[in-house]
Amino acid sequence: MYKVSIIGAAGTLGAAIAYDLASNIEITEICLLDVNEKLLLNHLLDLQNAFPNKDIYSGSYENLKNSDVVVITAGIPNRNDVSSRNEFLEGNLKLFKEFGKKLSIHAPDSIIITASNPVDILNYYLYKEFGFSRHKLIGYTMNDSLRFEWAIRKVMKLTPTDYVFSPVIGEHGSSQVPLFSQVVINKFSSTVPYDIKEKILNELNGWFHKFNKLSINRTTGWTTARGMGQVINKLLSLQSSTIIGSAILNGEYGVSNVSLGVPLTISNKGILSIDEWEISKDERGKFEKSAKFVDDTIEVYLNRVT
Repeated sequence: MYKVSIIGAAGTLGAAIAYDLASNIEITEICLLDVNEKLLLNHLLDLQNAFPNKDIYSGSYENLKNSDVVVITAGIPNRNDVSSRNEFLEGNLKLFKEFGKKLSIHAPDSIIITASNPVDILNYYLYKEFGFSRHKLIGYTMNDSLRFEWAIRKVMKLTPTDYVFSPVIGEHGSSQVPLFSQVVINKFSSTVPYDIKEKILNELNGWFHKFNKLSINRTTGWTTARGMGQVINKLLSLQSSTIIGSAILNGEYGVSNVSLGVPLTISNKGILSIDEWEISKDERGKFEKSAKFVDDTIEVYLNRVT
């Protein structure tokens, strides 16, 4: 039986993730933390009724002790009128300085998953500033792969029963790299024609435009809850499996001292390995550009809080 704690549990992401995790029979204890105590209590009373057999409670940093996984969703208020997730960075770095201090005291050995944006830089900050093991730090990026799957299904008119594997690596942001070379449909590698690729990429770009044009300060709670549930389910398993997540690179893909979305083999031990797939020359070039973009951002911002 496992314990998961959520920092930022009253927000859209935190509350949706809490609901998904409470549905997991392997998770029996969920600790919820948030500065918005009244809204947190509202969610808590609801969740306790929905899952009366689970130990779900509001806590403080001290209650992070013995967490198998700690999920961080807290951040400055979300806005959809921004050109880049990096516009949240300065405010969130200040919050993560506090989170890192408390985690290093109360949950130094827990697996830490960051879902706050910008994911890659905040995940790297926890590593650089507080010395957490890179094998216990994961930036959540599965939404990119889920959106890629959605676009593939829509353009290629697949059926609900068709199996699709559609990984996206690189920055969790505008320089992300959809790996067409790794797409699998119904257990077979799929060569996607150029014109279909363009339509799929247009669907992806159109989704972001449409979502942000709504100007509603709500983030993708349901998508994140579904993807996070999948990731945590694999992290609580004795068996190893593969996900895409942002991890600290140390020479993998020719990149070091940065956190980026890459294929990871994981288990209840955390990250067992960073898997270097054979990707196309074009995809590798885009990945290297993505790495440089994140690295340049790290250089600019991290010195302001360290």
